[in-house]
Amino acid sequence: MTTGRHEVLNLDAIKMENPYLRLGTDVSTLEKSIQTIGLIAPLIVNDENVLLAGARRWQALKNLGETEVPVIRVSKSNLEQELISIDENLVRKSLTNPEVEGHLLRAREIYCEMAEKDESFKATLFEKRKARLEENPEEAPVEEITDIKEVATEEFANDVSLKSGLSKSQVIKAMEREEKSGESLKEARKRGEVNVSQANEIIKLDEKDQEELIPHIAGRTVGELRKLVKEAKTVGVEEAIRKSEVNPHAREYNELLKSFKKGYKIAEALEIEGIEIEGPLRKDIQRYWDGLKEKMNSLLAEDFSGHHQSFTPEYTEEAASLN
Repeated sequence: MTTGRHEVLNLDAIKMENPYLRLGTDVSTLEKSIQTIGLIAPLIVNDENVLLAGARRWQALKNLGETEVPVIRVSKSNLEQELISIDENLVRKSLTNPEVEGHLLRAREIYCEMAEKDESFKATLFEKRKARLEENPEEAPVEEITDIKEVATEEFANDVSLKSGLSKSQVIKAMEREEKSGESLKEARKRGEVNVSQANEIIKLDEKDQEELIPHIAGRTVGELRKLVKEAKTVGVEEAIRKSEVNPHAREYNELLKSFKKGYKIAEALEIEGIEIEGPLRKDIQRYWDGLKEKMNSLLAEDFSGHHQSFTPEYTEEAASLN
């Protein structure tokens, strides 16, 4: 909880100069809440009346025609003020949002910087870590961490986890996405062209390779993208893309193979148990089986040179696993 002096300020006296403030959002629901139960959380301002947290509450009050608002005035360093503004956004936004991932990374940087400059803050981080590990000994690492940046990162992730309900590993992964994402990947995510799972794979490449790969990920599953990225790290993005597009129907073949694999296992189990197919069901199964054999004979037919159409080793290996 933020502590400071409680005051009442005129709304027009509050300066909206903070880049972290979320302005221009829909506050109609918040207006109804304020009208029903009043303002629960005061706004937070610094000594110059700059708003640090509460832009949506400020906007709702303005829309309702209010002229005054309760505030908490804090006297903090610039880094601490920035952290207050970031925290306001983090507890109210989804961590899948690239903008919030940027907030997370910046907040971690502030934790590290404050820990290096402020001995009191540094001591607090170590005390929090010690208490947490004593309460949860299974989290204790094999070797004690002494690097202050590692401790600051760990405790920051834990703090965000407690506030957001997400796991510490999810918070750390979110920061990693922001840190390793090139500008082209960030823009693609903002446009909704790349989801979180896809981004987790793409960040394994450097920024130049990310930019080259992004136009070629549409329609690919995460599994397909994972293989493509792995291949790109070995032979380069251009060659990996070329190889992946040799068979444009790879996904359909994989789905077909999965169906065969499942059907094979079911048939094998029925055979072992000595269960015979009887009644109308037998006729339907026979009809589809005859049709399937005809289609598969066509797909696997020999070409003019007398060779069977080739499948990639991936399919051959999966087919071999059926035996």
